[in-house]
Amino acid sequence: MAVRDVREYYFTMLAQYTEMKQDLADFEQAFKDGHITEDQLAAAKEDIAVVEQNMNRLSYIMFLLEAPNRDKKQDKYKRANKKLLNDLVDKKADKDSVIAENKSALDHLRAELKKLTKAK
Repeated sequence: MAVRDVREYYFTMLAQYTEMKQDLADFEQAFKDGHITEDQLAAAKEDIAVVEQNMNRLSYIMFLLEAPNRDKKQDKYKRANKKLLNDLVDKKADKDSVIAENKSALDHLRAELKKLTKAK
């Protein structure tokens, strides 16, 4: 897959994410108007949460993809994208957060396997 393919995929996802945010705003308005229930609004928010998490992680990948190769330019690039990086850290979409989440899931899976194999 070429870099241009990744960029194209990113911008397609970004367009879909923007549409979903607008749809969510429409759901919230429909809730305020009494057309849908709180459960229906919550279900819509859960659906968009998955897309939002994917979009945040993809945004971090794009940040890494666009990073300059030269060391002396990397600090300037990070400073220019400081707000994005801080937002991604807050949303747990940065490298360290994703690795920690994966490690936690693996540890949980291994603990469950141990528990199940000892029970037999």
